[in-house]
Amino acid sequence: MLIDPKTARFILAFFRAYPKRTALMVSLLIVSGIAEGIGLVTLFPLLELAMGTGADEASGVTQAVQAALGGVGLEPRLEFLLALIVLAMTVKSAFLWLAFRQVGYAVAQVETDQRLRLIRHLLAVEWSYFSRQPTGHFANAISAEAGRASQAYRSACQVLAGVIQAGVYLFLVIAVAWQVVAIAIFVSPLMLFALKGFVTMGRSAGEDQTRVLRSLVARVTELIPGIKTVKAMGRERQILPFLEAEANEFNLARRRAVHATQSLTAFREPLIVLVLAVGLYGAIQFTSVPSTTVLVAAVIFYRVMTTLTNVQSRYQDLTVNESAYWSIHEKMHAAEEHAEPRDDGGSVAPLEHRISFRDVSFAYETEPVLRNLTFEIPARSLVAFVGGSGAGKTTLVDLLVGLLEPSSGEILIDDMRLTGSARIAWRRHIGYVPQEVLLFHDTVLRNVALEAEGVSREDVEWALEAAGALDFVRALPDGLDHVVGERGTELSGGQRQRISIARALVTRPDLLVLDEATTALDPETERSVCEALQHLSATMTIVAISHQPAITAVADHVFEVRGGQLFEEDRPVVAGASVGAGDE
Repeated sequence: MLIDPKTARFILAFFRAYPKRTALMVSLLIVSGIAEGIGLVTLFPLLELAMGTGADEASGVTQAVQAALGGVGLEPRLEFLLALIVLAMTVKSAFLWLAFRQVGYAVAQVETDQRLRLIRHLLAVEWSYFSRQPTGHFANAISAEAGRASQAYRSACQVLAGVIQAGVYLFLVIAVAWQVVAIAIFVSPLMLFALKGFVTMGRSAGEDQTRVLRSLVARVTELIPGIKTVKAMGRERQILPFLEAEANEFNLARRRAVHATQSLTAFREPLIVLVLAVGLYGAIQFTSVPSTTVLVAAVIFYRVMTTLTNVQSRYQDLTVNESAYWSIHEKMHAAEEHAEPRDDGGSVAPLEHRISFRDVSFAYETEPVLRNLTFEIPARSLVAFVGGSGAGKTTLVDLLVGLLEPSSGEILIDDMRLTGSARIAWRRHIGYVPQEVLLFHDTVLRNVALEAEGVSREDVEWALEAAGALDFVRALPDGLDHVVGERGTELSGGQRQRISIARALVTRPDLLVLDEATTALDPETERSVCEALQHLSATMTIVAISHQPAITAVADHVFEVRGGQLFEEDRPVVAGASVGAGDE
């Protein structure tokens, strides 16, 4: 069995990641193997005692065991030999249990570590990279692939355990009757080579499973939020074939993996017996090794071969699942290449005067979106951006909150350049209300607080009141502790949007950004929310992307994004222009 270089890198990567657990496991396995070896060696004097072999006819192994027992004042009587075998096997089982308990703990830790590492990498990537990735690929990696990667680690540990045990057995059989090994060693490589094809088949099937499941989960993840639309238009029958095709392809990959695994299991036993038969025939016919020695050597050699074939089976399991590890590894590597500047934990002074864009341009690859914008947003004002779809409004706001960096020019928060780690620190001063509301299957309280530090129940109630949501929340069966359902399905669209606004307000941010955040509100609620925003603009800066008249009516400044430029009252904001309270 030759180890594929990629698999060898996988094994080394994990053993380097968990050196202490691996060293402890290896030590326990070695002690377990030695204990089993003692038990097997004790079979020699036991058999010769049962067969009435005289002292002058005893084998070298029997004489060594007798000498060892004599050294501690024991005679090689039946009861002592049986007790020694029982003790040795008990010790072997105890250490084997300890070793594989460590393996179990390590497997659980590997699965957890893989998930958390990927999540940390994803949270640290640039938004421009993350927004282009299928979310289903990440969901599949965090759920299924992390589990399969940990199972590959389990298989790697089992391979290592099997190799150590086989090494102990092989040492014993060589010491007892090397002739049996010499004869069988010419046959055993043929057996392993004959079974190698099933290992290769398993690897290929595992890679196909990883690829197809990633695609299938991506499709399902995209479909679930839109299932209402699909059902409302009666498109279930059109959608189903896309999912069925990939589900059936995954089924075929699983069937190939099962075929490879079961074939390896079924064919190894006859091949082991064949190798053993050749070894026994050669030892009996062409050597003068005593029959008891040949018999015990055959038993030990049988253990060698079954252990090696078990190693091959575990190696096959490893190759089936290792592709999941490489898939996660590739995602983490790509995330590292597109990581934001490291968050150094620094802080940004509260916004006091203005947010300044100075000759800012932005392009997605080669497609320009915004060109040479120079303007200011005064602190503690309400500014609305309007414009057609695709005009660049969202891009402008993404630049404002530090999710994107300008292709040229600079953005300043008062006198601080918004670049590097300052972008991350600045975002901690921002409340953001997206167009597509995100609520978790949790209470209203936790959905609004969102684990923010220092947020009290009173802060949540204040934010809900400011968002025009406190009355309907109090009317819910459990009030603030009411569970809103998956994605907030127990609430209306307007209620969900108001809770989203409250979430953005609860930390009393320096900058509140609303992306079409009032579109799902009824006119009366929208009017009350806009009045609240107008009142809040005395204490915080508010930027809204909206076409709603209620928002533009209360805004201090309304700008249209058109043709990559910014216009106020049909006048382009040019280099050097400043927007202030008097530019009406």
